Amino acid sequence: MNERFETLIAQAETGGGTDWISEAELLSFNVYLASCGYGVSRMEVARVGAEGWQSPLDVTYGILPAPIGDDPEHWLNHFDPQRSATYVRETVQFAKKDGALFDYKVWAEQP
Repeated sequence: MNERFETLIAQAETGGGTDWISEAELLSFNVYLASCGYGVSRMEVARVGAEGWQSPLDVTYGILPAPIGDDPEHWLNHFDPQRSATYVRETVQFAKKDGALFDYKVWAEQP
């Protein structure tokens, strides 16, 4: 699994982000990122339906690199890998409550 996660880290450090990954892989990758000192600086979410991904992408459950709404400091979480890992887990749990299946694309960096 480390080889896969190292490949995802290399992708996450680029402008294109990672391949689209499942919720299960995201949660495992999230733990690995934090253990390597990385935080998730951006995350896109795509709802998966019977016809594949639904457009537009669902920004409700993403992590944007800018202050938003009632959580203006959420984007600063990536500067602390453990705080970032917790925030990603909480975001995924929030998305799961919606009852839909999502795939994720991640950008990460070391503070």
